[in-house]
Amino acid sequence: MCLYISNLGITIFREFNITNLAILANNQQRKPAFNLFYRMKRAFILFFSVFFLNLQVNHNEIFVMKFFSFLWLFLFGCCAISDGLVAAEKKFVVVIDPGHGGKDPGAVGSVLKLQEKKINLAVALELGALLEKEKNVEVIYTRKTDEFVPLDERPRIANKAKADIFISIHTNAAKSKAASGAETFVVGSSAASMELAKIENSVILFEEDYKTRYEGFDPKSSESYIMFDLTQFAFMDQSINLASHVQDHFKTICSRSDRGVKQGGFLVLKYTTMPSILVELGYLSNQAEEAYLSKEKSQKELAKAIYNAFLAYKTSYEKKNIVTIEVEQPKKEEKNVNTKEEKKDTAPPEIRYWVQIHVSSKKMPLDSKEFKKYDPIMEYYENKVYKYMYGETATYAEILQVRKEVQKNFKDAFIVVFKDGKKLPPIQARTYLK
Repeated sequence: MCLYISNLGITIFREFNITNLAILANNQQRKPAFNLFYRMKRAFILFFSVFFLNLQVNHNEIFVMKFFSFLWLFLFGCCAISDGLVAAEKKFVVVIDPGHGGKDPGAVGSVLKLQEKKINLAVALELGALLEKEKNVEVIYTRKTDEFVPLDERPRIANKAKADIFISIHTNAAKSKAASGAETFVVGSSAASMELAKIENSVILFEEDYKTRYEGFDPKSSESYIMFDLTQFAFMDQSINLASHVQDHFKTICSRSDRGVKQGGFLVLKYTTMPSILVELGYLSNQAEEAYLSKEKSQKELAKAIYNAFLAYKTSYEKKNIVTIEVEQPKKEEKNVNTKEEKKDTAPPEIRYWVQIHVSSKKMPLDSKEFKKYDPIMEYYENKVYKYMYGETATYAEILQVRKEVQKNFKDAFIVVFKDGKKLPPIQARTYLK
């Protein structure tokens, strides 16, 4: 029986000349069971197709067996076509979130008294119009008019739609009228971004039941920002990748001053379950920038920059989700049975834990005031951003104590895992977080 199965496997590869399978894992993280179902279905039908073709039957049964063989082959072809249609129908879902709206005007300009909510919506609609022209891209808005949308409803819309990315669009303001430039945030926080996060999160004060809806979260209290854990950082790398593209295109298309990619404790990013960014287009508190942001031409430029960033991100996303499986051709058995297999070194992998405390698109000195008293700091460059970590340990129990200490100054510090010197993605890292 074992010999027969082995010969059957060789026959499959010979008859169908399969030497290399390229599987496009479309939205692999979202629907693994869906992909597995179709792969099993194809394998099942292919197996029985060859099974019937290879059975040894007597003369009277040949017609029946051939009938079933061709029936299975027909079904196999139908499944291949249906799988292609299903893959083609899957759209890349983008949720665009114009910040503020309705009774919440957001920031207000220093001279023209321009309201943030209007700029956010104008740029969002321009961006959506560009994206809607793309094949296999679906655009969903959290609002398309001047209406108030509760803060927790915005990520809920994205999660319900099973979006691939979430883009929240905002416009900034500062006490200093000299502040200028564009910046893009991912989930997390640092001392520098804490005040901005408090301002953006204060929108929940417009909601009557905000204490209940946000489980006692106080947007004005620093203590409330000890809230992010590993689950919120599952898409950190993808978010940083998208944010980096946005900043790059702000510079090239809009000639904007680059304030970099940063971490921020924004509630709207905390509750999303996909790569998410929050874009700050510029400063209404700066007279020159307010004038720039008020122009329709500028709004179109900003939308174009985000659109081009999306295309660059989507291209890299699709490349990463093509998995190539190399299948070796069957080898003939060697007659020489005296060769002995050499024992391979099976040393266990080296696991090291760190606490990530900061991320920046610009290189920072390791003795920066931002890192306070923590020394030594490790710098790790990944996805066009610099990541700063502290407190290397060999065990999970030890790193938990380090994180507890670090969170006194970095509220959203989180644990990362390195295996043999390489940083593990969050999904793989969870294996070692216990």
